[in-house]
Amino acid sequence: MESYVLLITFWLAYGILHSVLANNGVKHFFEQKMGAGYRFYRLIYNGLAVVLLAGILFYQFMLPAQSLWAFDWRIDLLGNLLKYSGLLTVMIAISGYNLKEFSGLTFSPRDSMAGSGTLKTNGLLRYVRHPIYTGTILFVWGLFLSDALLRTFLTAACITIYTLIGIYFEEQKLVAEFGEAYRAYRRTVPMLFPKVFHKKAAP
Repeated sequence: MESYVLLITFWLAYGILHSVLANNGVKHFFEQKMGAGYRFYRLIYNGLAVVLLAGILFYQFMLPAQSLWAFDWRIDLLGNLLKYSGLLTVMIAISGYNLKEFSGLTFSPRDSMAGSGTLKTNGLLRYVRHPIYTGTILFVWGLFLSDALLRTFLTAACITIYTLIGIYFEEQKLVAEFGEAYRAYRRTVPMLFPKVFHKKAAP
């Protein structure tokens, strides 16, 4: 049991560190301290995220493979559907960004000046506000349904909770940057999953 508590603790620490380093106030602090070197902040941020994520996943795979139910091909089929749909969603969403800026290989003015960016509402952003997170959630729960392991369930739950919390703080930054334009966008476009049913306008 202690090993699973430690897994949850690792995810909690990862989420806190990831959010703190993405905070505008913290980024401004490092901008003042790093000077010209701040152009590498996003690259360092992403590199640290990847290394820590790899460490947590390595620890997770070292835990016992404790199954929560016996194999069922129908559940496995659903898991694979969610898993690959999520992966495809992430890939399509990322393709809409400048990958060099997204990864930190090139410096973006938005990393140092709020309000310098452009609010994007094209592609998958027409249907959900955070398609990368949508794909991530589908992927991790698809993984869980595919292997039915307790360790995967805990990881999927931790990632989902962190994602929902992270979206709240991310949207505060987006409102601060884009103002009423983002508020209007938020009122009309769902957060994670597209609307299936639409209310008909009154005649």
